[in-house]
Amino acid sequence: MTQLDAEMEAVLLQAIDVHIALAQALIHKLITETDQPEKALIEDGHFDEIQNADVYAGGETLSGAWWFDVHGEHCLFHHLETGQKLEVALGNAACVATVDAYFFDQFLASSKAFQSLNQCIEQQFGGVLPVFEQLTRENKMQHVRDVVFRKA
Repeated sequence: MTQLDAEMEAVLLQAIDVHIALAQALIHKLITETDQPEKALIEDGHFDEIQNADVYAGGETLSGAWWFDVHGEHCLFHHLETGQKLEVALGNAACVATVDAYFFDQFLASSKAFQSLNQCIEQQFGGVLPVFEQLTRENKMQHVRDVVFRKA
């Protein structure tokens, strides 16, 4: 199997950090900018109670041009100006800090800062899943379940 070079690995780990930080910021934005029926539970960390709720400011987007769609155990955030997409697992704060390999592929492909990383991973590995599996064998990531991982 092709190995990830050190520079690409560093950029990938940085991209994961960016993904997690952005996920946390967007969940906070969703909680504070929408009329969530179960706000007290959500503020206690029960993110699985988050719903598609009305935006306090009106309209259908959060501040910063972020559109959102809560569906099942996830929320898709889509930046209407840049096209960046971020799918976040709901449940609790620990879930927000996980990375689904297929959703992360979508994040990389839609993030201008990580376009070259995405192209390299697609060409060499066919997607991020084999890279996450390799990093798990090297104890740099942990397998959570299915195609979901977190940094070690």
